[in-house]
Amino acid sequence: MTLEAAAPPLRPVHDRPTLVSYATIATWSWFVYGFGASLALLRDEQGTSAWLGGLHSTALAAGGIIGALLTPRLNHRFGRGLVGRVAAIGTALCIVVYLWPGMPVGGTLGSIFVACFFGNIVVVVVNSFIAAHQGAASPPAFTESTGLAALMGLLAPLGVGLAASTVIGWRGGLLVAVVAFALVEVWRGRHLAVYGGPGEVRTRKEAGALPSRTWWALVAGMTYIGAEFCLSLWGVDLLRERAGLSPAAAAAGLSTVLGGLFVGRVFGIRLAERFPVERLLKVSIIAGLVAFMIAWASSSPVVILSAMFLTGVGLSLAWPLSMSRIIRASGGNPDRASALALAFTTFAIGMAPFVLGAFAASTGVHLAFLIVPVLLAVTFVLVAVRPVPDAE
Repeated sequence: MTLEAAAPPLRPVHDRPTLVSYATIATWSWFVYGFGASLALLRDEQGTSAWLGGLHSTALAAGGIIGALLTPRLNHRFGRGLVGRVAAIGTALCIVVYLWPGMPVGGTLGSIFVACFFGNIVVVVVNSFIAAHQGAASPPAFTESTGLAALMGLLAPLGVGLAASTVIGWRGGLLVAVVAFALVEVWRGRHLAVYGGPGEVRTRKEAGALPSRTWWALVAGMTYIGAEFCLSLWGVDLLRERAGLSPAAAAAGLSTVLGGLFVGRVFGIRLAERFPVERLLKVSIIAGLVAFMIAWASSSPVVILSAMFLTGVGLSLAWPLSMSRIIRASGGNPDRASALALAFTTFAIGMAPFVLGAFAASTGVHLAFLIVPVLLAVTFVLVAVRPVPDAE
């Protein structure tokens, strides 16, 4: 499969609101990926089964779906700027509750539910702002924002793993997100109208139904994210079972996937500026699928970690390009498209790892991980069958 250059490069504008938005999504990503690395450690601490531990990702998904779906209406009434600020503060407070020492399972489940409720509001605000603010340069802009998010995701498992091996404990690695949210809101300042004021977001009544192509793009994004979060939420267990790594080493080893995502997005920014989104997306999915199968088939720690890195590189452009095509297919409704994208993908974040965990309880983590290539194959078929023209 070859790439054919499309138009001259489209470069994103790097003004203060854009950089603040990048930092906000990166901070949320630190928590999400650090949360994935901490799940195995939390299960060990609470003495829960893999099945019960997997409910944390389901709680994350349920809260996130509700938050995402409410965001367009909140943005319309109060404006993106104010909604984003309140949601960021709410997220930080819920993270503190989740990290409270000795918190029982019910408390950690509840705090994760509310944290992702606010967290997905933050993500919808950021993604819809980037789409509206950057216009035709949205694909490389999303690649930049998700590249920075991947960098934070690379550092978060390392932070959790390193903290877990010291007297600080794994919670110290996740407290970084609380501090970062506070600093980003100080940087944002008082001028919130630049992100979108009340009444600027079109409601469903004003804009009508979304095009049918949007729904196909949403499902493709959902199946891809399901595969990615199976890797991020259960990758530690795969490394412990197949590579024989200790809990702390496996948590740190998960950073190979995030490192691959970061490296791929750094170099992929220029590709996203120059090549057609649809073709580049299909190449990304195929490359990631091949690399993951090499990791899955091996039992050598060196081969597994190297192949996991290449999996991240291969899949690095899949989500930013999927996000941009969902919004591009929405007919000028970035807030609604972004909200639905987060609702669909958050559902996948909750269900796909939960299904993997259920299979792992009976078949083992290794066989259960076959859900990843299945989801990637489905994504490729959906993208190929219902493409979204770049001109949309």
